[in-house]
Amino acid sequence: MPNTVQIVVEPQKERLILESVFKNLGADAVFSRDLNDALAVFERTRPRAVFITEGSEPPPEIQIRELLRVAPFLPLIVLLKRRDSSRAVEYMKLGAFDCAQSPWTEEEIRPLYKKALNISGTTLRLDTGDPFRKWKIVLLLAGLAMTLIFGFISGWLYSFKKYNKAAPPPSMTELPYAHPSGLAFEKDRVLVSDWYTQAIYKHDINDFKIAGIASFPDSVPVGLADGADAVWLAAADGEIERRMKNDKFTLLSKTTPGPKPPTGACYDGLYIWLVYAQDNLISKRLANDGLSELRSFTYPGGTPAAIACDPRFLWIADETQKSLVKLSPDDPETILSRTEIPQYASKSLKVTGLGSKDGRIWFTAEDKGKGWLFNLPEPK
Repeated sequence: MPNTVQIVVEPQKERLILESVFKNLGADAVFSRDLNDALAVFERTRPRAVFITEGSEPPPEIQIRELLRVAPFLPLIVLLKRRDSSRAVEYMKLGAFDCAQSPWTEEEIRPLYKKALNISGTTLRLDTGDPFRKWKIVLLLAGLAMTLIFGFISGWLYSFKKYNKAAPPPSMTELPYAHPSGLAFEKDRVLVSDWYTQAIYKHDINDFKIAGIASFPDSVPVGLADGADAVWLAAADGEIERRMKNDKFTLLSKTTPGPKPPTGACYDGLYIWLVYAQDNLISKRLANDGLSELRSFTYPGGTPAAIACDPRFLWIADETQKSLVKLSPDDPETILSRTEIPQYASKSLKVTGLGSKDGRIWFTAEDKGKGWLFNLPEPK
């Protein structure tokens, strides 16, 4: 098996240093500029270890989480830019195999490289020459036995509780970042913004793995809306940015429709709708660069937390009423229906983003220091 390792590093100077080090170690090094690039080439290279440099995008914390989703047993080594034992401990708590201290020399990296090769493996396959093959097979058999036992117990509990308790709310997917702020769609992907990391994450709509990340060091996204050929990003400073649907979400234009940022934004195929929690205000606007306002309405419910729309309806996640409120675009001041959102059973949950797609309503939320993504069937 070749000694292929993947190195995530962006600056050319650092790449040249590491290229020389790994060449002397006899490694077949494959370089990636960022996490997007690393995920794209991962399936082809099948590295035995990945080395992540501090300073590459996104931060090592997110890279560790996403790479471990792809291959939980893959050794991940973080290359620290300065000696910091506390940082090394934090990375290892998140799942890093080890950390190399600065400066990145052959002497510093060699023992970690050799140790990583000795224990490397992924969940994608088991090689016949793997010295730990028997150990893995034992674990797999043990896992199978536990699964069967768990299935039996779960079935018994289900039959026991079926008529004694209401069904639990639909499952929620934990996001690898804690402060989601908006939701949009791009073909078979879910786009989620996070205000803390100042980024938009592209998730595969089937398994929710990250398929791409775009960072915005000059903007703090607090909302997202689909557009016909662009994405509308609401920023914390009150500006609304129109961005291309490409890997970097290139800025096309921006405007400031009001003194305060909206709680949410959506596009119904013709108009942009903004909702403001403080004033219980819904604003209908043209989807031009200036977002010219056509009319404003008073939201008739409690406190709007997020908005979604399509040509038929407006949807509001109502924080006060703990429900999904359906409105008509022709008369947003009249409630058509209210539907309880089961996830609000957690009193600490806060819905932060809303989207409508293929007969389902999608939500992003924060709860107990974690970010969540879930969806529900569209209420009739």
